[in-house]
Amino acid sequence: MSQLYGRPKKFEYFEHPADIGLRVYGRDLPSLFENAAAGLYDVLGLSINYSSRDYRKKIRLSSRTIEELLVCFLNEILFLSVKSHLIFQKFSINIKCSKNKNKLECEMTGKQISEVNREVKAATYHKTGIVKTGEYYVTDIILDV
Repeated sequence: MSQLYGRPKKFEYFEHPADIGLRVYGRDLPSLFENAAAGLYDVLGLSINYSSRDYRKKIRLSSRTIEELLVCFLNEILFLSVKSHLIFQKFSINIKCSKNKNKLECEMTGKQISEVNREVKAATYHKTGIVKTGEYYVTDIILDV
């Protein structure tokens, strides 16, 4: 896992010809998903309204693969950011994996945003592959801008 000032790095950018690439790290699948959300929010360049009340949202998703589940999760929180003007800062993520079905349940808490500085159309499946390297999970995500 990449290091930043003695602490594990959550994500980093990588070069992509037309879109934005994120390399995301996590100690486990829930932290990988949470760090991917942090990367997405960083790309969006959101301005948080800290004086707004806390918002809570619960989502449930399912998919055939864990990569598909990650992309669905990112697109769901992207939709909530753009449509409802929300950013989620606390996540309680539960992922259950089986042979042909993966499930995610997530309770999120966040704040209203006042501005989105960069448009992101979607998280894509291009190059998305979750790999366990030693103690950490790593994935590349391409965001369509």
